[in-house]
Amino acid sequence: MQGRPIGRWVRVLRGEGRREHPVTSFETVRKYVGYVYPVLFSWAVRVASLREITPEDIREALDGLTGNSARSTFTGLSSLFRALKQERLVFRNPMRGITLPAVSLLPVPIPSDRLHGLINRGSGPMAQFVVALVAIHGLGPSELTRLQLDDLDVAHGRLTVQRATGRHTVYVDELTHCLAATWLRERHRRWPTTSNSHLLVSPQTAVMVTGPAIAREVIYLVFRPLGLSPSKLRQDRILDEARHTADPVHLMRVFGISDTTAMRYVSTAHPERRTTLPR
Repeated sequence: MQGRPIGRWVRVLRGEGRREHPVTSFETVRKYVGYVYPVLFSWAVRVASLREITPEDIREALDGLTGNSARSTFTGLSSLFRALKQERLVFRNPMRGITLPAVSLLPVPIPSDRLHGLINRGSGPMAQFVVALVAIHGLGPSELTRLQLDDLDVAHGRLTVQRATGRHTVYVDELTHCLAATWLRERHRRWPTTSNSHLLVSPQTAVMVTGPAIAREVIYLVFRPLGLSPSKLRQDRILDEARHTADPVHLMRVFGISDTTAMRYVSTAHPERRTTLPR
């Protein structure tokens, strides 16, 4: 069952199908095949042809998958059946009308053992401060790069975050407050005469007369030794908050996310409150 359909699918991806298409790179082709092969293998024990696959089979294949795994499998299967329908190897596309459940677009929580000691593993005062702002307060990479020195009120333990929806005040906890003070001392020690007004600076931006913000890549470099991305850690923080509050308005206010995104987090954190699964 697997050999001929996959071979034809690959030829379509490589621009050799019945219709002219852009050529997909071999690297992408390998990824696509890797996404769907486990599903095809499971189907092979009970069907002789992919013509027998139904929408319910697709839903069962996607059931239980989350995050990148759900997206990748969905994308791979969509590409496969579009190609087979084009090549007339299947009469109908079982993916038609199927959408990936919104809940599957959210990542699963980061295991607690990976979070333990995460801040202490940051390499230096700025790195530890940045990790705390993401892990505890859920700030995003772009928000971090835009922070100004004047946004941090150490005396009153407040940090103002400028968002498209307006100014948001973060009331920092004791640990973040301590890390902020440590970073400010380090910042002044290393660059006492810098005119850069940004809260976070690098050895490059601290000495530039234009006073630019640090690049987003600097934030990602902070997290690389930790084995986590800042976006992944932020998502985990929002999901944890959703478990405790189940209030989408609260999530919108605290994390600056849209109503749709907030509802997805609430649905993920409290699946028992949903009467039907999204299709």
